[in-house]
Amino acid sequence: MTRFSKFTALFLLAAVPFLDLPDYYMHVLILILIWGFVYTGWSIMGRFGLVSLGHGAFLGIGGYTVGMLWNFYGITPWLGIPIALILATIVALIVGYPCFQFRIIGHYFALVTLALAEVVRLVIIGMRDYTGGSLGMTPQRYGEGMSVYAFQFVEKDYFYVIVLLSWVFGIWVWNLVDGSMARYSMEAISDDEDASASVGINVTREKLKITILIFWIFLY
Repeated sequence: MTRFSKFTALFLLAAVPFLDLPDYYMHVLILILIWGFVYTGWSIMGRFGLVSLGHGAFLGIGGYTVGMLWNFYGITPWLGIPIALILATIVALIVGYPCFQFRIIGHYFALVTLALAEVVRLVIIGMRDYTGGSLGMTPQRYGEGMSVYAFQFVEKDYFYVIVLLSWVFGIWVWNLVDGSMARYSMEAISDDEDASASVGINVTREKLKITILIFWIFLY
């Protein structure tokens, strides 16, 4: 894809809110961009041999942490998001460090991340008094429902712009990783961990760096 075609596609996507499309079509476009964003994170980990099925856990940690801080403590999402990032980092370290230290790779790593997603799901359901359980959680309405402070908007156009910017941010991170030295380290690790360690690459650290980065993207 040429640079001109990339900018043309981005221009067309940015012009969507001005087309006055029905809410249903805007909702579909928002979902497409969300899952495109999710795929970006998956593709970064996948190309380095890290198959994770636990991304939903970090989506849940991010969403419910921000929502509960707002509903029960009145903490704006602008502060709730950094708090959720810290919590996600702690969870990623707790799960990732033992896995990478003991060389749990391949489908075994995938099963660990799948178990993490299931544990988070059961915790959310079990804390139904706070999370709403399987019915989900609705943020407390702030004023008329239109507030940057509370991150609440009435029109779909606002959510579309936010998700579009998030998707563009994910693509930027993908290109950043692709052009960094971390890419060569991770490619070497995915080919042969022992050979990588023998030339001075800290296998555990490099895997943790890419894992935390991707989980931050998902939580964001």
